[in-house]
Amino acid sequence: MAAFLRRPLAAIFILTACAIAPAYAADDCAARIDAGLANIKRADNVQRTREAANDLQLNRELCQGRLDVLDARFALSDEFEACRRDGAALPESVVRTLTQASNELPDLKAAWVRTCARQMQD
Repeated sequence: MAAFLRRPLAAIFILTACAIAPAYAADDCAARIDAGLANIKRADNVQRTREAANDLQLNRELCQGRLDVLDARFALSDEFEACRRDGAALPESVVRTLTQASNELPDLKAAWVRTCARQMQD
């Protein structure tokens, strides 16, 4: 008789785990977005400090650093869109910030590439 109870209990356990998994995934998604925003903010502060220390004179390293920060912002924007498609609940301020960033990033990157084209040709 115990064998008959194990199968339904195992099935119930599996179904429960499957039902809970999206909630954990959504929480994990929100945590990844928050961590990504914090990392980008730190990287942006480091980059601005490097640029200021160089008296805003562009060189290859500074141009590459800014492009790296922009690429990280693009990656976070992609992660954000994936989280939204998966139904993750994110704070309104994060949604507003990342939606605006998604719209601005292509223009920002294109402008920076134009600005740094001469330094990046080496």
